[in-house]
Amino acid sequence: MTKISTQHLKLNEEEWRLRVDLAAAFHLAVAHNLHEGIANHFSALLPDGKHFLVNPFGLHFSEITASNLIVCDFDGKVLSGDGEPSASAHHIHAPLHRLVPRARVILHTHQPYATALTMLADGRLEWALHTTCRFYGRVAYDNDYDGVALSDTVGERLARMIGAADLLFLGNHGVLTAAQTVAQAFDDLYFVERAAQTQLLAMSTGRPLAALSPEMIEQVASQTHYERFELGYIERHFAAQKRLLDAVGNPYQC
Repeated sequence: MTKISTQHLKLNEEEWRLRVDLAAAFHLAVAHNLHEGIANHFSALLPDGKHFLVNPFGLHFSEITASNLIVCDFDGKVLSGDGEPSASAHHIHAPLHRLVPRARVILHTHQPYATALTMLADGRLEWALHTTCRFYGRVAYDNDYDGVALSDTVGERLARMIGAADLLFLGNHGVLTAAQTVAQAFDDLYFVERAAQTQLLAMSTGRPLAALSPEMIEQVASQTHYERFELGYIERHFAAQKRLLDAVGNPYQC
């Protein structure tokens, strides 16, 4: 279990652990090539439900630490930390946190393979792979790209689009995961990239995909849900990923 540094005793323990996990997600995005430098943004709602952590604009994902995440309110005001969020970070994340209470953590990226699917006409996850089935019944698609998010109307529209889903494909844009915890949101971000990569590799052969039957899709979706939540796969996966960061002395916990 991560220890709390004495220099951070002024922070609530729950907030500090949330900061550490969110900072780890940024560095894991770098490790798995899910990032675009200083672009894209991750956020996590604080326990009070009224403020959220987000990366300050201008820092590379590899520069993010638990300490330099900033705290904002839903109106975009920075309450603590140096810097401010990018305009698109505020206009996407604030409305989503405000309108979708279960979305306590939101990770938005332009990761290459999942984003490649958003470039295809009617690009969708195809139910022809074990890994893909983990997303059955949990994915939504936004096909109405409306440019850079420069107003809250963009986030409000995305909140309507995501509904009860955990994964949202943004047409001609990227992907977004929403979850109760950082571990859950990162697990989905990681595996949707793997699923998209494998699907595109299979599609590149020019041969038809071997689609699974509806019954098998539902069966595997149920089985993977059991693995993820009942057997603790999500938490174990995230803990293992953080150990890899720790092994090389990554500074995310600073």
